[in-house]
Amino acid sequence: MKRCFFLLIFFISLVVGCSKKLTAPRFIKFKVENDSLLVISKNHLVSPMYVKVINRETDETLFKQLEPKEEEQIFGYRLTETDSNSVLKKYRFLAYYGKYPFTEYDTNYVYTLPFQKGYESKIIQGYDGDFSHKGAFSSKCIDFDMAIGDTIVAARDGVVVNVVAKHNKQGVTEDFKNYGNYVMLYHEDNTFSQYVHLKQNGNLVKIGDSVKANQPIALSGFTGWTTVPHLHFGVYKPTADGLVSIPVILDSIPAKTLKRGLIISKK
Repeated sequence: MKRCFFLLIFFISLVVGCSKKLTAPRFIKFKVENDSLLVISKNHLVSPMYVKVINRETDETLFKQLEPKEEEQIFGYRLTETDSNSVLKKYRFLAYYGKYPFTEYDTNYVYTLPFQKGYESKIIQGYDGDFSHKGAFSSKCIDFDMAIGDTIVAARDGVVVNVVAKHNKQGVTEDFKNYGNYVMLYHEDNTFSQYVHLKQNGNLVKIGDSVKANQPIALSGFTGWTTVPHLHFGVYKPTADGLVSIPVILDSIPAKTLKRGLIISKK
């Protein structure tokens, strides 16, 4: 009797597990139209984005480019052929900022230093810094020493595409990486800039705002993965696997020359 009861429970668990409803990412929706099931991608951002679709069985990949607020159909099936669960099991859907394929950007653009005129700051970590500037996303970033509450300005004209300002946690291990508040801007040449470790609720702009170079956008803070209050600044370009940091020029100085301990001021 106990054996039968165990087998019954196992069978019920198996049925429930097989019928579990998968959840689509926010940028994917399913639409039934007549006798068809449509798989649609939706851009909720105020900047371009692209969806990367990977066939889990064959690794075949396709990309779908979307302008701000745009919707595009990715697949269409007969309702008798498949359902949403089967599609989500077969394909992996990823979304990234920007336009892809990415061709070129303005390598000669001179960014302004991301703090106010007359401000002086020490470089606490430069390109390929051994504390946290490793990997494609962070290797070409600069850390500027800034006190909590000091004003951060936009390094270039752009549109605010993301703001995170709710956090008040800080720590010296990578476990705190996702607690860094930030503002992200989109620029006209399809690059992005990001300003990180902001004060809680220290954003001075909101998503959708157009900003000018030197316009105050945030207050420096002490949030996320860091040992001291500072501003982490980087510029990025889109790739097939998301944003990667790129070398830039800051106030006519190639940022790659800004080494740890160097003191710079904005004139």
